[in-house]
Order: sequence, then C-alpha cells, then structure tokens
Amino acid sequence: MSDHMTNSGEDVAVRESVEAFRSRVRQWLPGHLPKAGEHSRREESIETLTARHRELQGRLWEAGLAGIRYPRQYGGLGLTEKHQEAFFAEAAGYELPLAFAVTHGIVLPTIMDFGTEEQCARYVRAALRGDELATQLLSEPSGGSDMAGALTRATRDGDEFVVNGAKIWSSSAHLCEYGLLLARTDPDVPKHRGLSMLIVALDAPGVTVNPIRLGNGTSEFCEEFFDDVRISAANLVGELNDGWAVASRMLFHERTMLGDNGMNDSRLSPAGGTQDVVDPLVALAQRYGVTSDPLVRQALGEALMMANLKQPAIEHVSEGLRSGRFPGAGASLLKLFGSKTGFRRLELGMLIAGERGVVWDESEPDPIGVQWLHARAYTLAGGTTEMQLNQIAERVLGLPRDPAPDFRDVPFSDLPHN
Repeated sequence: MSDHMTNSGEDVAVRESVEAFRSRVRQWLPGHLPKAGEHSRREESIETLTARHRELQGRLWEAGLAGIRYPRQYGGLGLTEKHQEAFFAEAAGYELPLAFAVTHGIVLPTIMDFGTEEQCARYVRAALRGDELATQLLSEPSGGSDMAGALTRATRDGDEFVVNGAKIWSSSAHLCEYGLLLARTDPDVPKHRGLSMLIVALDAPGVTVNPIRLGNGTSEFCEEFFDDVRISAANLVGELNDGWAVASRMLFHERTMLGDNGMNDSRLSPAGGTQDVVDPLVALAQRYGVTSDPLVRQALGEALMMANLKQPAIEHVSEGLRSGRFPGAGASLLKLFGSKTGFRRLELGMLIAGERGVVWDESEPDPIGVQWLHARAYTLAGGTTEMQLNQIAERVLGLPRDPAPDFRDVPFSDLPHN
C-alpha cells in the first residue's frame, strides 16, 4: 500500500502495541473466519465466493480489524506495517476476503495518492465495511500492452464528462460497484499527456459489463462498454490530462501486490508462508505415491528454495523503494519475481503429477491441471514479463531503450490507430 497508509503523529499516541494487537487477532480468529481450503473454489461460483468475502470483510470491520494501516479519519486503525505483518502471520491458514485484493491493494491506494479528501473519505470506509468492491478499467480491446494509446474518450460537458469506448480484462467488474477508468480527455496532445482518470459507477446508465468465460471454466474477467455515460467532474482523480501519472502509480501498486502474492495460491493468506507454497506440492506427491522419486524430490527442493527467497526479496526491494534507492519502476522487480516463481510453482506441480495432471476426478477439490490452466496469467496480469524486463533495464539499470519510432511529441490525433 502507499505511504498514505502510514499515519501522522496524532495517531501514534493512541496506537495499540504490536503484541497487544497480535494477541487480539489471535483470540478473535477462531470461530470468526473459516479455515483456508474449507470451501472449494471449483464447487462454488465467483459470485458465491465474492458474496462470502463481502461478509468476511464486514466481520473484520465489526471486530475493529479492517483497514489496519488506513488513516483513522477514513475508518482505518492508523497502525503500522508491523501490525499488518502481525495480522497476516496470525491469519495464515484462515480464509481472508481476497475478493477485496484489487480494491485494497490497487484501487484505494491510488485514490489515496491522488484523490480529494472527499473521495478518500467516501470510498475507503465503504470498502472497509465490505459494502463496495472496485476494479481497474485500463486495457482496451485494440490496445495490447499500449495502455497510453487508450481510445476511450471522455468529453467535458459542463460539470460532467461524457464517456464512450470499451475496456477489457477487468477483474470481476460484474461484481464491483465502481472502477477507475483511464480515458482520453485531449486528443490533440501527445498520447501520454491527454489522459485522465475517472471514478465510474458500473451500474450507471450506458455501462454494459459482460463476464468473459476463460479456459479454466471461470469468469474472473470482464469486458465493458460505455455509451454516452455521464460522470460527474467531481469523480476526476488527480489533475485533468494527468491521468498517465495516476495510471503509472496504479501499476506500481499492482506490480507490488502481484509480486508479493505471485508465489502463492490466490486463495491463501498474503502472508505467504513457506508452507503455503511447499505443502500443497508435498501433498500432491504423497497423493500419487511419488515422494521417493528423485526428480520429484528435486522439484520439492526447488519449490522450498523459491519460497525461502521470497520474503528477503520483498523486503530488499520494498526497502529500496521506501528509501529512494530504487525508482518507482523497481516494483517491476517484485512483479517479475512473482510472475516467474508463480508460473514455476505450477510447472513443478505438473511435473509431480505427470500424466495424471491432464485428467482429474470431479471429486478432487482443486486439481493441479485446473490450476495449470491459469498459469499463464501470472506472466500477463499487471504487465507482461517482457514489459517488466524493459522497465527494469531502462528505469532501474539505466540501459538504453530498445530501438523504436519516437512518437512522444506527436499529437495523439495524428497517430495511426487500430
């Protein structure tokens, strides 16, 4: 989360100690949150899971455990990163409301970075209560990786913007109340300079949201169409035509979050203990009776090595970002690590399962083959692996850019479009 999550001096005096907080969490968890794995994701729809996670988020709110690092004035606890770490350590093995991951990990930190006081007060508290979910509305059907080439238009009309266009690959948009929409507000300047970020209600007149059915049978992503959608100018996040700065910060939060969680199954605690990565693979090997196979043991050793490297890598990069030793693009280091190791974790699972990984019994709670169908998403979500490598090369290591036509000073309206 952003530095806005760390409160100023007025809250310090009333902060609960880390150990007192840890004790309170430990006492509360049993009987209030279900154990991880108690519900099979294969046997319930994304709609059912999201409804349950709204309820779990509400329980955290009622218990005074929601928004650990959010400022008090917005409904949070105003505590520290150490308190957050203590919570995740105690909650390891419990099901957490991870349907709110994009809301809390990406959207709200971006609003906290650029939004008005009214926007922060309005949207943070609603999410902490479990009342509202949010998504990102960035990618477009014809855009590929060129997010700055957005064709969705937002035309000013008095105190409103009128939006027309389309977005795609938005996480669970059909279950969200609103999204952060990147739209073009000035086509007569270079493409990075004519974008603005707007908060749009997804039930507004003119908004159509269609779930996309994926190869693994889920519908976790959506496409959206905007036909003369009117959005109040009060919903502008950041400055007019400075949406690229807002979007870049949003991607920073996304890459940090995905890098943190990439090694782990998304249904597990973000604490991401070593056992969350290795134990499922050990259980898989035991199920198929191959624990003595040298290749399987080597695979388990590789998984253990990756799991043990995860936390030091996160701490190293996070400290570098906080201290300024790394530029903001350093978040791509975390994203790349999470992408590579998350993908490799499922490769190792398929290696252990062998030919049994391509077929499965309907009674299996979460077949490795079904998980494998989602594996490529690790290398795509939040920016492709190739994009992360370019970010690291150019903005962290200072290497020259790849040769490419330079359109940075050409008005967007003069560029060829798909």
